[in-house]
Amino acid sequence: PRLTPTDTAGQERFRTLTPSFYRGAQGVVLVYDVTRKDTFTGLGSWLSELEMYTTNSSTVKMLVGNKTDKPDREVERKEGLQLARKHSLLFIETSAKTQDGVQHAFEELVMKILQTPDLWDKNTAKKGVQLMESSARKDKGLCAAHCPLT
Repeated sequence: PRLTPTDTAGQERFRTLTPSFYRGAQGVVLVYDVTRKDTFTGLGSWLSELEMYTTNSSTVKMLVGNKTDKPDREVERKEGLQLARKHSLLFIETSAKTQDGVQHAFEELVMKILQTPDLWDKNTAKKGVQLMESSARKDKGLCAAHCPLT
């Protein structure tokens, strides 16, 4: 699989493009800002859209509360956890600024995808998947545009 990030930052002008990104997706990450309650309350429409356009019911979904490094929190961890449980989402809090939890979030998402046989076509399942740490990843610590698994 290949993780291809599509960051629309919630902008309306990208709204017409999003259905095509959901089709065939093995994993989806929904991110909100823990310092802005409106980004959390706005997740309802994204969750509805996700259910409407996701073609595989086994698609792994993760909810990420970001900006935990900031002191002016408006969304408590327990609120994020409750929403994640309600919609059967993986959940983690991160700080993109300090990188706290970021790698763990992607690792958890990928591991859950690998553990979900319904997300693999028969040819891929027979070949198997080998996870290796690339030299580029060792240097940068995180993937840039996508994280290929080879």
